[in-house]
Amino acid sequence: MQETVAPNVAFKRMEGFRIAYVEHRGPYSEIGRAFQRLLRLLSQRRLRPGGPMIAIYYDNPTKPTLAKPQSEAGVPIIGEVKPDNELRAREMPPAEVASTIYEGPPSQYAERVALLLEWIDANGFEPAGPFREIYARDLTELPPGILYVETQVPVRKRRHR
Repeated sequence: MQETVAPNVAFKRMEGFRIAYVEHRGPYSEIGRAFQRLLRLLSQRRLRPGGPMIAIYYDNPTKPTLAKPQSEAGVPIIGEVKPDNELRAREMPPAEVASTIYEGPPSQYAERVALLLEWIDANGFEPAGPFREIYARDLTELPPGILYVETQVPVRKRRHR
């Protein structure tokens, strides 16, 4: 189910899926290193990605408030992952998400995330899980200085206070 509910915002139901991932601690802007590590580990274990790369942020990726930001670089996986200290696997549960697709300079990405969060609040929802950034295009296909990403925020109806 996908329903466009406002310009640049969609509300949809995501099926659950399994990912292989590596943890990343530190500035979110450096998650690319975690993706490189993930791809190396998958290659060493002869595992194939089964979908686009996914960054999972346990805080707003444009305004982290955690002392040590936590994130994960993941990818849906084909085959059985034998977790170890570096490569892990887990289920991403089904979720209703508010979603936006952004294509443009990274410097303006925070504005799009702010609009998505405003929509969530204005429509009686609250975040119900970590932010997800889905990279549907290979970064080598994009011109320099362009970000193309779908940002999803799992949501639930706001609880009465």
